[in-house]
Amino acid sequence: MSNKILLHTSRRPHKIAWAVAACVGALLALAIYQRHALHGEDAAHSAQSASQTAQATATQDWTRSFAGTSPDGQLATSGRDLVLSPDLIKRFEYHLTAVGEKTQAQIKAAIIQDIAAELNERGQKEALRILDAYLKFKTALGSVTQPKLGEISGASLAQHFKSVRDLRAQYFQPNEVQALFGNSDEYDDYTAKKLAITQNSGLSSTEREAQLQRLKDTLSPENRANVEQPVIHLTLAAKEEAARREGASPEAIQQIRTNLVGADAAKRLAALDQEEAAWKTRIQQYKEALAADPTRAQQLKGTLFTPKEQLRLAAYE
Repeated sequence: MSNKILLHTSRRPHKIAWAVAACVGALLALAIYQRHALHGEDAAHSAQSASQTAQATATQDWTRSFAGTSPDGQLATSGRDLVLSPDLIKRFEYHLTAVGEKTQAQIKAAIIQDIAAELNERGQKEALRILDAYLKFKTALGSVTQPKLGEISGASLAQHFKSVRDLRAQYFQPNEVQALFGNSDEYDDYTAKKLAITQNSGLSSTEREAQLQRLKDTLSPENRANVEQPVIHLTLAAKEEAARREGASPEAIQQIRTNLVGADAAKRLAALDQEEAAWKTRIQQYKEALAADPTRAQQLKGTLFTPKEQLRLAAYE
């Protein structure tokens, strides 16, 4: 069996007034920027080594916190060799969402447990090396100057992304950067250039739309899908709403979804519908219990809702 480490760059991943477009572009740019800074200091704390005891303790807590979810992305070949791709970073980020809820040792132990199920011994060792480098990089992001909201422009955002990449180069080899971050770098470049176009008041509406289209055409298929997906979902939401107003059946709604986003996505949306319906049912049970017997309602809370879900109940109490 080969233990080589494979490198893949990826495995998948209206006309409006220009002033409005610039505003939207700025908000999008800020969101992209914040993605880099998110979890910076907290994630660094997760880099501490986990003991075997912590790993065992983390198993139950991890299962409870991530109930109903599963980490995305493929990490290995059929031979359990590690594949370096954006999926590895996504897998790390999946677990890092528990920062603040889980201890440093528990988070790392959960990652170790997760990757051990998919990778051979050499792959696990390499994945953990990359994890340590990634956490150190995210810690160091705190030293990168953050562009101020009122001063964000295409140029300032491009300069910020360059600073992030210069810093990242201190922790990763060029081939690792391309494999792990190539797609996100392309998307960041697109965001900065898009913002520059939307903020250019010297362009006519027609010129602006043409430049934006040409820019979008330069994207990889994966990133182009990421750009177009929000528009598709807005269109889908509008079609669903119109169909429901006309009394469409659940089957008809599902067919609309299938036609617009495909069968797999339609199934996932149906599953979300079921989850939402179940949540509303539990909320109704809880509200009725609150009205009838607040003491019983507190007992029922622990039965109906996980600790994390209970944090959302304040709006209903």
